[in-house]
Amino acid sequence: MVSTRDVVASFSEYGTNIYDLKVKDIMSKDLITVSPNDDVNHVVRIMLMNNIGGIPVVDNNAIVGIFTEREVLKLVASSMFSGLVDSVMSSNIVSIGEENTILEAAKLMAMNNVRRLPVFSKDNKLIGIITAADIVKYLAKNKNIGKVLDAGTKNPITISRYYSILNAAKLMIEKRIGTLPVMENQKLVGIVTERDLMYAYINIV
Repeated sequence: MVSTRDVVASFSEYGTNIYDLKVKDIMSKDLITVSPNDDVNHVVRIMLMNNIGGIPVVDNNAIVGIFTEREVLKLVASSMFSGLVDSVMSSNIVSIGEENTILEAAKLMAMNNVRRLPVFSKDNKLIGIITAADIVKYLAKNKNIGKVLDAGTKNPITISRYYSILNAAKLMIEKRIGTLPVMENQKLVGIVTERDLMYAYINIV
């Protein structure tokens, strides 16, 4: 199985030479799987423990589906959980500047084991987000190494620390995004990701 994290890690190491690699060179070899009858709570804990965003569902030695963070997000959005994002957001933020390249972003992601980087302007204002998925999509269409916002999202949707976890999950689903920067007094104080909401789900059930 090849994940966005696998591709970004390989890109961070090989740069544009990644196009010379084969799938077997970058794929995850120790594949973790679950069965259709496994408890969702158990599956979520496996994903969190192994730091993976998706897990194949296998029945009779055949893959019948993939359970991802997005499925957990839907469960959170349909819950009655009343907590605020302030309680689950990540406040230790790894960021990058607009002048940096996607290769530098990939190296930063691999070094810090993250999949999302807020992008700041030269005058220290939040102007975008670049994700591992953005880098993979960019590499599928381009062989040159562009700047981070050639691949990332400009002017990202933001929320306050007093936004509810329930509404954050609904907003991610509605906008088809996996990250929400948390702002206070026009400054970035945290980010909420699908992974953060998975931890919230564990506390719900």
